[in-house]
Amino acid sequence: MKLFSQHVKSRHKRWWVDKDPHIHKNLAGKLTGRKFVENLGLKVPILYHLGDSIEEIPHFDELPSKFVLKPSRGWSAKNIFVMVDGVNQLDGKSWSRQEIVDSIVSQPEVHNHKSTKIIIEEYLEDWKKPDLIPYDYKFYMFGSECAFVTIIERNSNVNSNKNRFWNITMDWKSCEFKIIKTQTPEEVLPDIPDCWDELCETAIKLGKELGIFMRIDLYATKRGAVFGEFTPQPHGGNGFTEEADKWLGSIWRGLEGAGE
Repeated sequence: MKLFSQHVKSRHKRWWVDKDPHIHKNLAGKLTGRKFVENLGLKVPILYHLGDSIEEIPHFDELPSKFVLKPSRGWSAKNIFVMVDGVNQLDGKSWSRQEIVDSIVSQPEVHNHKSTKIIIEEYLEDWKKPDLIPYDYKFYMFGSECAFVTIIERNSNVNSNKNRFWNITMDWKSCEFKIIKTQTPEEVLPDIPDCWDELCETAIKLGKELGIFMRIDLYATKRGAVFGEFTPQPHGGNGFTEEADKWLGSIWRGLEGAGE
């Protein structure tokens, strides 16, 4: 039996080294994933701006006081600005429009890449505490089957020790063992969102439509379950505990994690 990490790394090789033209390989792109979800009639963040260059973004007085700015290429919250009254909630610093422009321009791998788009979208308000960044709910879906959900209270993209984590099942119970080596789950579970059923239903609907393994990231907001992004190769297959690696590997079916 292959480990989960081996399946994930094998997928990376198939899709990106061997150039396997899988129908869903590009869904990790923020715009591609968004369109896929929209076409199924599910909720996505409201889009304020989409441009080819960071220099084209609107002046901040033309935007709501709360918004999220991010390049279409990226991962692990890198280059994401969760702005509330000029302050990025992920680093606690004030950022002017020009400072954000300069920051992106200084990264040629992002700024100069031909496929990079600049997205400005709705600041999603948490279902219970609108002044806080909403929790991430990361559903590990094998087709329509959910293995577990990682919940992240994301307080900083500078110091990950400030973030809090939980690993739960769909029936809102803690997983019996640690999943990621560097993530120590909190002992007391957070409050269950009032849209928990909708979150689960959204993950199941997307998982069934995909028919493969996919981590599906969602938010619990004041307007219900809202899509975040697709992650086909979580953590690059690295950092899983031995127990979790074996367990998730035992769930994987066929070449892509679900079905035959």
